Amino acid sequence: MKIICFGFVLSAFLISFSVHAIAQDGAQGETINQSISAESSQVQCHQFPKYFIVAKDGADNMGTDILVKYKSGPEKTPPCEYVIENSDFEIKNEWAEYFAGVKGDLLLLDSTTGPGPTLFTIWDLKKQEKVYVGSWADPVFQDDSVLYWMETGAATKDNCPDLKKWESHGLGGAIETKVLLSLSDFTITKTRETRCSARQ
Repeated sequence: MKIICFGFVLSAFLISFSVHAIAQDGAQGETINQSISAESSQVQCHQFPKYFIVAKDGADNMGTDILVKYKSGPEKTPPCEYVIENSDFEIKNEWAEYFAGVKGDLLLLDSTTGPGPTLFTIWDLKKQEKVYVGSWADPVFQDDSVLYWMETGAATKDNCPDLKKWESHGLGGAIETKVLLSLSDFTITKTRETRCSARQ
């Protein structure tokens, strides 16, 4: 709960860029096919075999609204336009989220900040509901899981040699552990890898 609340606080410091490059689905061979709509430079589209994702910049370029179009076949490509139709599923921007990837039937959204973890949410596109909220840093997508760094403790001068330097620049620090999130049941497995990272 502490980690999730931290993500909410950091959302005030969001900067506007997305983590498109990490979105791949090796298990189903899904890869991003990005294009910019001729109608508006504020719209980006991402094509997958089952879904066509349309992302539109939010107010003041803080986050995006997401429109999910369900494809009748892998070869079908709707126009890259943010036009809501009866069968579409719309996800309105809440915490300045950006498109991060699609894994199977799961849509991942990321709220990017400065130093430290960022809030991320996972939506089940078949159920059309939010199924997970957490906080991550440096995520790496695998076949049916995500490997990332999660805050697990406080930084001290004993366990974090760079803390004094960060504090001189008005920053803090935290201990992070590399964890593996299963996308099948959302269980988290901790590894033995830890690091100290800066915090705003």
